[in-house]
Amino acid sequence: MKEILKLKPREGRDIVFGYDKNFTQIENEIVDHSRWSVHHRIVVQRKSDQKFFVGYYSDGATEYQDEDPYEYDEFAEFTEVKPVEKTVIVYE
Repeated sequence: MKEILKLKPREGRDIVFGYDKNFTQIENEIVDHSRWSVHHRIVVQRKSDQKFFVGYYSDGATEYQDEDPYEYDEFAEFTEVKPVEKTVIVYE
């Protein structure tokens, strides 16, 4: 069964900004955007047991949008994931 972390918004922001020393950021990619927000997918690794977790957050798209990760959420949710190697065929 996959572990789900439900953290306080402040704890989620600490993970995103790299302030939480219990997690290492593996990847952080932009997955979508709207007029006012940029939506991210973040993968982190918990140092204590080496488990990986994925979370999603958004932040302001411009300097005029005052939106921090998880600012408007009740909690920051991270779901356990496992790394999987995949082969991709591309045509050049």
